[in-house]
This record gives sequence, structure tokens and C-alpha cells, in this order.
Amino acid sequence: MVIVQSVSNTKKTFVIRKGRDYGISKGQISLFSTVDISFTARATEVTRYYSLWSLIDKEATVPFKINEIVTYTSSLERIWSEVALSKLREVEKKQEDSYLRNIVRGYVNLRASWGISLSQSTSEVQAESLESRTSIHLEATYSKRINRHLEFGGGVRFDSDTAKGVNPERSIPSTRNFLIGDVTYHFNQIRNTRSHIYAGLGAGIGKSSTEVGDSTKSGSATLLPYFRLGYETAPDKASYAFIAELQIENIVANEEFTTGDEQSTGIVNSKFSVGIRF
Repeated sequence: MVIVQSVSNTKKTFVIRKGRDYGISKGQISLFSTVDISFTARATEVTRYYSLWSLIDKEATVPFKINEIVTYTSSLERIWSEVALSKLREVEKKQEDSYLRNIVRGYVNLRASWGISLSQSTSEVQAESLESRTSIHLEATYSKRINRHLEFGGGVRFDSDTAKGVNPERSIPSTRNFLIGDVTYHFNQIRNTRSHIYAGLGAGIGKSSTEVGDSTKSGSATLLPYFRLGYETAPDKASYAFIAELQIENIVANEEFTTGDEQSTGIVNSKFSVGIRF
């Protein structure tokens, strides 16, 4: 590390507080760098304690300020190694900036899901009288990705499911509409692809309606929480991406018949979803 003593008005030369006592000789080429920039310079004047340096690149200007502390490298092997690393870092930074400009924006997300219940229960109904429950879900959300990893979104979801009852055999259809919100964490891109894995956590509130024989019950429903693990991939140069997801969720519906009788239904679903985002 060295201290910049002064910088010329032309920004083409500068003086550092190191000279012959530090092993600097006239004509020596060294590398000077900060966190943001690196360049080579030649020692044109050297005294015991100070040295004057001129930029090798005639088009460049000295970016340092007086009394700024900068990194100094005198080994030729290290200089070219540092220059190569500096160029590589510059290329990587440009690629990162370009990547972030493309992904940090708003998205419309459309999903279709097929689900099956892992467990279900309804108050005042014996568990063995409900055999299975399958469902289809349609979802539309708008989300905002705020950096490389985090994304926040919200939207609407429509559920249609059917519970199969036994003793007696019957089908019990339900519909639900939700307002949903979630947060998604995107993992890094898979090397040399436009694909990556992500995970999301969300919740929702809405309304539920169920037909039981000739009767209908309706009320509120909560979706809390749901967890999704997904895979996103995009064709080269495309502004859209395809998604596939596995999801686990918990739904609770509190419904009331027209007679005033209340029932609470709890469902744990597993789902597979496919969709597109753009």
C-alpha cells in the first residue's frame, strides 16, 4: 500500500511517498489499483523518499486523490497477473450488471396446478367417510424482483376440488377464491444456462363454497402457509420463462349452511404446477 502525495493538473502523472529506499528505480513499471480500477505506470523521476509516475496508457487519466491509499505492485509477473485478473473482474462486473438489468423488474406469472390431499378433516364428519380429494388450481400473480435473489408478489387464485365420500358414495365439490401474497428466493443460475431453482413461501385469504347433496355451505378460507420449490428455465434471448413446481399447502375453510350449522374443513395438499412468466 502507498500514499498518493500529489496529482498533476493534467491527471497524467502523480507522486507517491516511496523512492529509492523502497527499491524503486527510474524506468520501473508497476501496477497501481483501487477497488474500482487498476492501471500500470512508469517511474520517470525517483528520489530517496518519493517517485514520480506517468501513466502507460496515454488516453487514461489518474483517478486518485491526494493522500489516497492505493495498492502498489512492482513484480512484473504479478503485474501482468493482476492486469489479467483486473480485466476478468471488469468483464464479470459488466456481465453481472447486464444480468441484473434483465432480471430486476416486474413479472406476470401464470400457473396451473393439479393437487391431491395428503390429509383432510371436516368437523362433525367421520374421517373414514372421506376417501380422497383432488383439485385443480389456476393462479395469476404480479411480482417484483428487487435483486439477484429476492422477489415479492401478489395476485389471485381459483381452486376447484372434489372430495370423494364413502358410506354412502358421493362427490363433494368445492370452489375457493383467494387473494395471495408470497416471497420467493432465487438461487444462482445453473452454470452456462438460463435455468435455476427457487423456493417460495406465501399465504392467502378468500372465500369458499361447498355443495353437500342438495345443500350448500359457504364462508371464509385461509391458505397458510404454502411452500413451493420450483425450476425456472428460459430460451436464449427470450423475455419469458417456463416454470415447474412442487408445492405443499395448508387450507382451512370455515363454512356455514343456510340452516346456520357451521363446519370447519382442514386440508393439506401436495401439488404439481406448470406455468409461464414474462
